[in-house]
Amino acid sequence: MGKKIGKNLEKTFVPEEEVLKNIEEAPMPLNILWSLHHCVFLKCDQTNFEIDPSFGVEASELYPDVKYTTVDEYLNQFV
Repeated sequence: MGKKIGKNLEKTFVPEEEVLKNIEEAPMPLNILWSLHHCVFLKCDQTNFEIDPSFGVEASELYPDVKYTTVDEYLNQFV
C-alpha cells in the first residue's frame, strides 16, 4: 500500500505468541478481535485450503465469464 500512496508506512510485527496471549487475557469482545486477527493474518484460514472436488468447486470455475477484481486493483480506487 505504501508504494501506491507514495509514502513509507511503518509496520509493526506482533509475534504469534503475543497474539495468543492477548486472546487469552483480553476481555470480551476485544478477545474476539484478537482471535479474528490470528485466523486472518497469521493462519490465513480464510484462503489456505483445498476444495474437495466431491464437495464443491472454486468460484472461478462456476463463473468463468466473471472478471474477478484483485486486491491490488480494488485498492487503486482509494488512491
